[in-house]
Order: sequence, then structure tokens, then C-alpha cells
Amino acid sequence: MELQSTGKLLEEQLPEMMTELLAAARDKMLGPSESALTRSLLLEVIELHANNWNPLTPTITQYYNKTIQKLTA
Repeated sequence: MELQSTGKLLEEQLPEMMTELLAAARDKMLGPSESALTRSLLLEVIELHANNWNPLTPTITQYYNKTIQKLTA
């Protein structure tokens, strides 16, 4: 969750660390032991990175909000 708000700053100041964190996020995404909620949150961070840390479109944001609501209900 922290990466969603500080990702751009971290990437600007410590690009190597961001590269390592994104690699770890991708590894976790592929791991069978992670919950659907964890994978959803990680995917959202990866999408934010792919979007240069700009806000995601309302449609995508709505998708994640609904998914998280379903997974935490």
C-alpha cells in the first residue's frame, strides 16, 4: 500500500531499490501461496508503475476497488 503513494518518489531517488521491489512483487504474484487479495494489491502497484505512477483510469480503479471489497467481505 505504501508503494502506491510513494512509488514515484522512491523510483526517482532509489531506482535500484525500486527495481528490486518490483521484481519481488512479480515473484510474489506468481507464488501459489499468496492470497488473492495480496495478488490483487501487487498487480495494482505493478500497473501504477507501468503507468509511470500516474493515477489509473477510473474504470481500472473501480475494478480494483470492487475486487478488494469482494475479497475482504
